[in-house]
Amino acid sequence: MYDDLMKDVQEKMQPAIDVAEVNKKALETLFTLQSEYVTDFVDSSVAQLKALSEVKEAKQAVELQVQFMKDLESKMSATAEKELAALTAAKEEISEIVEKSLSEISEMPYMTDFNKFLTETAEAASSAMSQVQATVTPAAEAAPAAAATPAPAKKAPAKKAPAKRKPAATKAAPAAPAAAKPAAE
Repeated sequence: MYDDLMKDVQEKMQPAIDVAEVNKKALETLFTLQSEYVTDFVDSSVAQLKALSEVKEAKQAVELQVQFMKDLESKMSATAEKELAALTAAKEEISEIVEKSLSEISEMPYMTDFNKFLTETAEAASSAMSQVQATVTPAAEAAPAAAATPAPAKKAPAKKAPAKRKPAATKAAPAAPAAAKPAAE
């Protein structure tokens, strides 16, 4: 059972592992290209300084410097093209992995149910919004018309006269004897 679980996890994680491998390979390529370029740049700069130190005329120094810059530009362009090619290849590989993964997901039976649910929910939300909009629109159109007609003036409520107080009894009258009830037996 554990082996089945691990195999299932590995199958599900394989696209992520593949993407990581493509990224790793692309980064290694970029690092190698950059390292080669920097090494070549330093070596070329040292050689250029040696050549310039042996020059006696200014015109020759300018020519050497122009040639150095042209060489540097061509090397930089070549390196940039190689880097762009490596990035493009990595992008294409990752796109293929993602498309394959998405096609596998869409083939799963629960995804069709999920897509059906999403469609029904979107339709229900759309119809609810159209109903709300239909009820709001006439009310919104009527509001400016109602605001244009003056509302009738309200009368202030009439004041009530204070309630009259009953005189308080000085003594309570004795309670009347309870009438005898005939015994019903």
